[in-house]
Amino acid sequence: MMKAARIAITAFAFIASASVLHGQQAAIGSWDFTTISPEGENKSTLVIREVDGQLKAFGKSPQGERPYDSIAVDGSKITLVITISYNGSPMVITYNGKIDAAKMEGEADFGGLATGTWSADRNDK
Repeated sequence: MMKAARIAITAFAFIASASVLHGQQAAIGSWDFTTISPEGENKSTLVIREVDGQLKAFGKSPQGERPYDSIAVDGSKITLVITISYNGSPMVITYNGKIDAAKMEGEADFGGLATGTWSADRNDK
């Protein structure tokens, strides 16, 4: 009985880690990123790379390139966090959503002041 339990736990751990790795691999690449906030629509490019075994996200727009504070992928769930300057003050924007091989989408929180939506379509096929 104990051996069967160990095998089941090992199998579950393997499947869970494979799911996380699959989600991370699905995130890597270049994406056409659209944010819809109370101030309107903003388009940019989101680039996600693997650097030293960790995912790193970078936003590119006509204003330049900036790194995101963090990126987390757990299966089909993704969270991106970036700090911007808004009216001269820092604002933390948190993007939560779902990801698959071709699309991401979800909700955005603009520093607790407002909410919006976002989506991204892969552009590196």
